[in-house]
Amino acid sequence: MMPVAEKIDTERYEIEKISGNKIINNTILYKIQWVGYTKDYDSEEAEWRMTCDEKLIEFSLSTLDKNRYIDRLEPMLLNYRKFRDDAKSIMNFIDPVSILALTTFQCGSVKFVDQDTVSSRFLLLEYLRDSKQQYLLHTAFLPSEDVIDESEHRYVRELQSRMEVFSEHPLVKIIIPLDIEGVFYSPPPLSNLIFEPVTVWMCENSSHYENLFVSKSEDVGFNGTKPFLDSEYLEPKGPKQDPKYFHAFEANENKKFYNGMKRLDYQQDPRFHCNLKLISEIGRGWVLRASHVIPKETPIMMMAGVIGPWKRAHNSLVRSGERIAFSSFIEIPGTEMCLDRRLYHDFTKYIPHNCAPTCSVRLVKSGNEYPDLVVYSLTDINASNNFSISIDYYQGFRKHVNRYFWTNRHPDGKIFNLYENEIDFVHCQCMERQCRTILYIDKSLKSHDPSVGKEEKLENLDPNFEFRGMSVVADTKRIWEIQKGVFVE
Repeated sequence: MMPVAEKIDTERYEIEKISGNKIINNTILYKIQWVGYTKDYDSEEAEWRMTCDEKLIEFSLSTLDKNRYIDRLEPMLLNYRKFRDDAKSIMNFIDPVSILALTTFQCGSVKFVDQDTVSSRFLLLEYLRDSKQQYLLHTAFLPSEDVIDESEHRYVRELQSRMEVFSEHPLVKIIIPLDIEGVFYSPPPLSNLIFEPVTVWMCENSSHYENLFVSKSEDVGFNGTKPFLDSEYLEPKGPKQDPKYFHAFEANENKKFYNGMKRLDYQQDPRFHCNLKLISEIGRGWVLRASHVIPKETPIMMMAGVIGPWKRAHNSLVRSGERIAFSSFIEIPGTEMCLDRRLYHDFTKYIPHNCAPTCSVRLVKSGNEYPDLVVYSLTDINASNNFSISIDYYQGFRKHVNRYFWTNRHPDGKIFNLYENEIDFVHCQCMERQCRTILYIDKSLKSHDPSVGKEEKLENLDPNFEFRGMSVVADTKRIWEIQKGVFVE
C-alpha cells in the first residue's frame, strides 16, 4: 500500500506515467501513476522528487501540439511575464516547453531542486531568450529525414570551416542520431560557438573581430532552429577576409589584422591531439565524449567563453538562479575574473558533472594575463568508462554541504532532511559509488522559509557568500605549459 504523504516517504517507487500537472503555492505538482499499483494509489509529486527525466519528457510531448507549438514560442518569450499569473498557460504550455530545456542543463547530470518551480521556469525562459538559446525549446518538433540530412550536411561543413580557423582546436564530430525517438535535439547554433577565450570588450565590439564572432544566418534548419552561419563569412572577398588566414595574419606583425587578446602561437606545436564527438542522448541533450582512447594526463581541450569580472557570475546567480549560474560560469583562479559561457561558449559546455570524474582542469600559460583553463584526463578514457568526459563542477561547495549535515542530521538520510525542511538544493544524478548526492545547499538567508519565493531567496543570499564561478581547477597555484601534447611544469 502506498504511504500517506504526511511525513516525507523514504521509499523509492517506479513511475509508470505522468498524466497531468497542477500548481499549489507556486510549486508544480505532477499526477503520477505507479508501476505495480492501481489508479487508487495515484499521487501528486513535485518534479524535484522524481529522478525520471524521460517520463517528464514523455509528459511534455503528450501535452504539446508537436507540429504547431514552436509558432507560439517567440511571442511567449517576448512577453513571458504577462503569463506569470496565468495558471492554465503555465500548466499547458510554459511548463511542458520548459521541461524540454531544463533536462539538458549540465547534460542532465544534476537536478536543481527549487520549491518555487513556477518562478524557476520563468527565470529559465528569460535566460534562454537573452542568451539566444531558444533552440533548446524546439526539441519536441521532429523534422523530416530529408530536412535532417540537408541541415546536417550544411552544419558539418560550416563547423569544419570554423575549426580550420583555430588550428589547435581538437576535431569535434557531430553525431546526428539515425533513429529519432520522440525528441530531436538541434545542435548548438554555430554563431554561439567560439574557439578561444575573448574579453568583455571584444564581445561588446564584436564587429571588429569577424573571425572570432560570426553572425548567424536567418536560414532555418533541423527542427525550426537557426543553427547556420552568415554566408558572407563563408564567401570571403579577399585574403584578409578569408578565415583560413586568420592565424597567419595574427602571427605576422606586418599583416596583422587581429588585434584581440595576445596569445601564444601554437601553430607549429598544437597543444591538443584528441578527436572528440558530440552526441545527443534523450533526457540529457548534447554530451561530449572521446572518439578514441585518451591516456591519463592528456590535455584534451581549452575552455572558451567571455573573460569578465567575477561579479558577473555572482550577479547572474542573484538574477537568474543556480541552474543558469552554475552551468555558465567557471572561476579563473589567481585572477578576479571568470569565464562567462552564457551567450558564447565552446564544446566544453557539454561536459557533464560526475562525482568520480574522468577529467579535471589545469591552468596553462596563454601568453596574456589570464591563464587558459585546459581540460585534461585524470584516468585513461576508454570503453570501460564509455569514453566519458566528465568534471566535478561542485567541489567548491563540499565544505559548506558537509558543515550543514554535521549539524543537521536526519535518520533517513541527507536528501530527506532537505525535503522536510523545504530547502532548495542541487541533487547529483551521476549514480557513481562515490556520488555525494547533495552538491549544493541554498545559501539564502531565507532558505528555511517555505513561504518565500525563488526570486526573494536569491535577493537575500548570505552576504559572506561570493560566487566567482564554478571551482574546477584542483591546483590553483601552478601554471603549466604544454609541449608536444604533454604537460610541462
